[in-house]
Parts: sequence; structure tokens; C-alpha cells
Amino acid sequence: MPLRTPGFRRAGARRRVAYLIEPGWRADVAIQGLGRTHRTNQVCAPLFRPVTTDIKGEKRFLSTIARRLDSLGALSKGERRSASNGMFRAEDSLENAWARRALVSFFQAVAAGQIACMSIADFEDKTALQLRDSEGVFKATENLPPIQTFLNRLLALSIGDQNDLFEAFEARLRSILEKAHADGTIDSGVEDLIADELELIREEVIRVDDTGAETQMLEFRVRHKLDLFDLTCVNDVIRSNSAATVRVINRKSGRTGLIVKGLTTTDDKDQLIPAVRLYRPAGTRDLMPATVYEESSWEATDPVTWECAWQKEHAGIDPWVTNRMFLVTGLLLPIWRHLPKEYARVKRLKAPSGERWLGRMLNEADAIKLMRILGHDVSRSLPKTAARCRELVLNEKATLSLSPGLTMRTARFMGERRIEIAGDRSQYPALRSLGCFIEVLHGVPRVFVPALDDVLAKVISTYPVNDLGM
Repeated sequence: MPLRTPGFRRAGARRRVAYLIEPGWRADVAIQGLGRTHRTNQVCAPLFRPVTTDIKGEKRFLSTIARRLDSLGALSKGERRSASNGMFRAEDSLENAWARRALVSFFQAVAAGQIACMSIADFEDKTALQLRDSEGVFKATENLPPIQTFLNRLLALSIGDQNDLFEAFEARLRSILEKAHADGTIDSGVEDLIADELELIREEVIRVDDTGAETQMLEFRVRHKLDLFDLTCVNDVIRSNSAATVRVINRKSGRTGLIVKGLTTTDDKDQLIPAVRLYRPAGTRDLMPATVYEESSWEATDPVTWECAWQKEHAGIDPWVTNRMFLVTGLLLPIWRHLPKEYARVKRLKAPSGERWLGRMLNEADAIKLMRILGHDVSRSLPKTAARCRELVLNEKATLSLSPGLTMRTARFMGERRIEIAGDRSQYPALRSLGCFIEVLHGVPRVFVPALDDVLAKVISTYPVNDLGM
């Protein structure tokens, strides 16, 4: 009987699981160990499980190997994910810029007496880390201890102190990373995007380098299926968070949602603040500050009314979403400074037919801006319909210039995001006659467009879009 290599399994065999008890400190040794059970022609890929105890300080060891695996991939393959194969997430590495931000926020909380388990005097005494200078003043950010020193000193504390302090630090790191993921500012290297339907609509050379290398703009029609929340899914959330859930209906729009209280997020200064998570039938679960929720139009309702509203809204949602996507590919380095910094994602698009494209992904507003910067005529690309204007302003946060002397932009007012028209006040009476409404805030009139495409259509017919703001 021929020998059977562990990497080759017959169909239906159980999946192999490798438990990484001691991953070590060297990335090349870790890769060699993983390769012993991960073979090219295997029928079933193994599952690797890094093992730690409930001692929080042990995460320091996994953090080091995660960082070194990513660094090795960047040096050897030009792609950080190529070495770790996506095994580790951004929150697994505690030695990056996000962890540094969380550590500074943690130190500030210690100094302000916001860490219940330990005062700043006890913290400095037990860890020998000085957060204050000789005059008792909190140090500047650049003079605070580095993350590696903090993690090493943490391992010297008692198990109880380790867990309490690390939980306070990790709560800030989770919140910072979740906001970064939502904003699209976290750099995850090359990300794969596999659409249910992908169609290349337009392909245009937008720049030719002196060397002859080309930069191209590709426009795709992408169709994918939403993962909707039916009553079964949302009831599971209620059972898991029974005491913290509130069934809500928006008194203005009639939309329904489920609020989970008792969470935290970070403010603009990376400090923890109370937050809630809003679940919606369309499959979204957005985290928002508790103050924003309290000022919004969401109101608690009884279970029977809520279930009927949820089922009705769920039944009316089209599970298929069609989007336009723009990809800049080819020679990118000369134009990199013109690409948006807040959404720096490199995507590898995969069509069901097997075709692939690699480049920087842009939304429509950013694609039009880039074309204009490179000297192309974008007049034909400006939005002409109410639906496209609403999508650009609300979803992509673009600013549209209207003639004469008006701008259309998104604004948060009374806890809701609205389309606002600002500029020449002499046009406000005419805008009101078209169906817009005016709110006065601190004595200043502000014009908003209602959630009706017919009103927005009248506005852009009277005041055509002539440019896209930067």
C-alpha cells in the first residue's frame, strides 16, 4: 500500500487542525512549521489555531510573530499578506500605529483617574513607567513609554492587574480599529473583492508616463447580494443581549431598528465614550455615540408593532445591490498624491469568469476629481439625475457646485444626515418654492432638501450641477 502524505486527504475526510502552542519569535521558523502541514495539492487545507491562556499579557507573544510575518511578506513578496496569508488581523498586532494611538489614550485615561483598577501613582510604582515629569505634569505624547516597553512591564504584574489593565487598553484599541474599518482608513494590504456579477463598462488611459507606462481608469458594474437580517437573526441578537436591547422605530421615516446599549466607542481624541449599536433589516449594524442616538428620531416601541414593522421593511428590501466601481490601475506612483488618503485600499477584483484586476479603488466622486486634476474634461461625468446627486452627496460625501453660487453637501442636523444647500441667500425663497425647507440654527437659516427625488430633481433642473467640489 502506498504511503499517504498527511497533506493529501481523501474527499470527506475531517479537516486537520494545527494548534500553535509556541509560535516562537522568528517569522521564518513559523512559516517552516506551518508549511509542514500545508501542502500544495492537498484536498482540504488545515486550520491553524494559535493557542493562549486567559492571561491577557500572553497576547504580546502572538503580536510579535504577527508583526514579523507581515514584515517578512512585505520584503519577500511585495505584499504583507503573502507571508501570513491573512492569518492575523490588525488587532492581533500590538506594535503598529493603531496600538500606539490606543496606548496614548490609555495613558491619558490613567492620568485622569479613569482606570478603575489602578491609580496613576500605583501604575507608575508597579510598572516603573513614568507618565509624569519631575514636576508632576503629564508628559508629551512623544515622551511616553513605547508599546514594547509597556507590554513587557505588563507581563511582570500579577495576573489580576495584567488582565484589568490589558482589558482597558484593548477596549480602546478595538474601538479605534472599528472606527478605522468603518471609515476605510485602515490599510489591510491587498484585499480581494469577489462579486456575484462583475462587468467592465469602460476602460480609459488617463495618463502616459515619459517612459511609456500607462495609468488606466476602469469602471465596473458590480452586483452583490446583501446579507439581510430577518426576524430569526435579530431575535438571536436580542437573546444574546436581552437586558441591553431596545426595539425602536424612527418616528419620521417609519424605519425600524434594534438598539444594543452598553457599548463604547472613541471620540476625536481617542477617548472612550458610551455608544450603542443599531441593527437594521438591510444587514447593517452601525456603532454610534450614545449622545447621537439620544438626539435622533429613534423611539422605543412595543414588540408586536416592532415585529410587524421589521417584517414589512425586510420584505420590501431588494437583496441585490448594484454599484458602480472605479479602479485606477497601471502606473500609480506619479499620481499617488492625488488619490484619497482617507480610503487607501488596494483591491484585487475577481470576476466570476476568472479575470482579475489590481489597483486602487475609488468611488465616483474621487474618480471625477482625479480625472479633473489630470486635465480631462469631466463635464459629461457630472451627475444629471436626482438619484446620482443623492448617492454622491450622502453616500460618498461629495460637494456639488450648483449655478449660480450654490453648493450641495451632506450635513448632520438634529442627529440625522441631510442634504444641505448653502451659498447665495437670495436664492433661499426660490429653493423653498421648489419644495426645500428652512431650519434656523443659532439665528442662521439653513436650507435642506427633503428625502424626495422629485424635489431634488426640481432643484438640479433649476440650478444645474457645474462642478464637483474638492
